[in-house]
Amino acid sequence: MTLVAEAPPIAAGPAGFRYGAGVRDALPAFRARCTVVRLASVDNERLGVPRWYTLAEAWTAPGSPEDALWSRNPVIDVDRDDPPELVLATGTPVIVLGAGIGAARWQRDVVDAVRASCARVLVVELGPEDVGGYADIATGGCDRARGGALLRLLCGA
Repeated sequence: MTLVAEAPPIAAGPAGFRYGAGVRDALPAFRARCTVVRLASVDNERLGVPRWYTLAEAWTAPGSPEDALWSRNPVIDVDRDDPPELVLATGTPVIVLGAGIGAARWQRDVVDAVRASCARVLVVELGPEDVGGYADIATGGCDRARGGALLRLLCGA
């Protein structure tokens, strides 16, 4: 089951997240071990790293249940120079994190490749808006409060 936002996401959920059709019912499949694909768009030119670079370290309290659950997932960084075909095919659920996914051709190519090669895929838009409805969950941003709410949602806390 590959999730695809079939219609414009509807407003609902924690921190004002928006969900594609059927996403909320499918979330339990992503709460066990999964692979995280991080689309490396540079949001901080001075540091040269995306805002969500540290994931759990930035969004959870050390030693919290969410920190323990999320930190055990392997993370794969993909940037514009990586061919989308290099993204793995896996039987474990895959969560793709990115910002501006619908607006960046290389990010859409990676998402398309992951959706084509993996059985269960959840695409999370961390930017301020979901351009083109490409994501399954749109957070409206990636500040600490939204990031923490996202990890609690994904960890089932």
